[in-house]
Amino acid sequence: MKKLFTIIFLAILMQANSQSFYKGALVIDAGAGLEIFNTKVSITEKSTGKTETSVDKAGNSHFILGGEYGILKNLGVGIRYKNNSYFTEKDSVTGTKGTIKSNDILLLVNYHLISKKSFDFIVGADFGYSGINYHFNDSQNTQLKGSGLYYSFYMNPRLYIGRFGFNMKLGLPFVNYPKLKTNDSDFNKSYSAFNLKATPGFGLSFGIQFRFLDVKE
Repeated sequence: MKKLFTIIFLAILMQANSQSFYKGALVIDAGAGLEIFNTKVSITEKSTGKTETSVDKAGNSHFILGGEYGILKNLGVGIRYKNNSYFTEKDSVTGTKGTIKSNDILLLVNYHLISKKSFDFIVGADFGYSGINYHFNDSQNTQLKGSGLYYSFYMNPRLYIGRFGFNMKLGLPFVNYPKLKTNDSDFNKSYSAFNLKATPGFGLSFGIQFRFLDVKE
């Protein structure tokens, strides 16, 4: 009987010390969510050098696909792809509705603050390339496009059922497009620069993840 209690105690202890993330772990995840930005648009007039600015808000829905590898017990690095579709309204003059798409290719760094068998709490950051394309869908086929830097800071709690799990991510996203270009010849004659900055608003996503290796005991 004493031996049986010892075995049960050791089993419970091993379960308590089990980790959902560890050195050598490989995790892929996918998800979908929303982001809301505070935006600032700046354009510079050629003739006077004067810069005009306007502020607004912008939001998108997005799809995420990523992978992470454990380089230390509680530290992982990886890559993430994010495809964004921005919400637009009909133009009051033309009656057309523009289409704004962007793609982000990011590096990520995650610190696994709490890592138990069925629960993983992550604080992390991702950063990298972002490319945007705005089709006005007007009769002149006007477009605005460019590339820049995207980065965000986030909290990412994950629940596991075996190797499979569910997660939620709360974040502060930033993006900056310093030199947007357009095919509008009239605009290009009058202005020399078009800059778009999106300062932190709010990001929320839900997703799933899968770990290829068993929990390290």
